[in-house]
Amino acid sequence: MPGTAVYLEAPERTQDLLTIKWTLQSAGYSISSTWHEGELDASSAAFQDHWSARGVEQLLTSDSLVVICGKTGKVALELVMMAGFALARGLRVIWIGSAVRGLNHFRAVQQFNTPDEFRKQILDQMHSRPISLTHGRVAA
Repeated sequence: MPGTAVYLEAPERTQDLLTIKWTLQSAGYSISSTWHEGELDASSAAFQDHWSARGVEQLLTSDSLVVICGKTGKVALELVMMAGFALARGLRVIWIGSAVRGLNHFRAVQQFNTPDEFRKQILDQMHSRPISLTHGRVAA
């Protein structure tokens, strides 16, 4: 679905996040988040402190939110906050990582256990039929 804007969210910039970004772009999606762009040798702390009004504004121009929780098992409260904000705005949320109680009750949330599971679905659907990250705005 070329032209569909996706906001990527994670606790920090990781290889998983970058791989998902490149996979989505190759499938025709545009990435509306910019916090993860920049120099590869930049301070990790700069990427961790990215939750701001600018990020929320970029999310507002998106059709979907893709949240990559990371491998620590703990979910940053900011990730849940961004997911809740996206749901309140009628965006589809793709949650990658351990399910969060409460979020999984929303029809607009699709959960994947690992980044590879999500990436595989994108690639599979890219070759068979359009991926359903968005169906327009959805009711939370």
